Amino acid sequence: MICTNVAARGIDVPEVDIVINYDIPVTSDCGYFEPDYANYLHRVGRTGRFQTDGLALTFYQTEGNIGETEISQIGKIEKYYQMQMDEIENIDQFMEIFYQMRPQLKKEAQGQIGELD
Repeated sequence: MICTNVAARGIDVPEVDIVINYDIPVTSDCGYFEPDYANYLHRVGRTGRFQTDGLALTFYQTEGNIGETEISQIGKIEKYYQMQMDEIENIDQFMEIFYQMRPQLKKEAQGQIGELD
């Protein structure tokens, strides 16, 4: 599921394994942007529902003024919720984490690749 503030509330979809935040939810006051903690929680809360686990990815910039601001916002979210977000460097690292969470899917994927050979 790709999340924006529209998908953050009012959608109750069971078995969402992955939520991708296309941006960091923010509030704006006189030109200053602060993380929107409630919307962040509602966005990532689309995964891991009904006693299951899931992954939430948040895209953010790392360069320039916007990057500095977004890195700061990630830090504020971590501090607010007293947790640490891990940076994922590439798709292989993401798939490794995902397959640890859903090992049966790795077996299925390997079987399908074997069928192609």
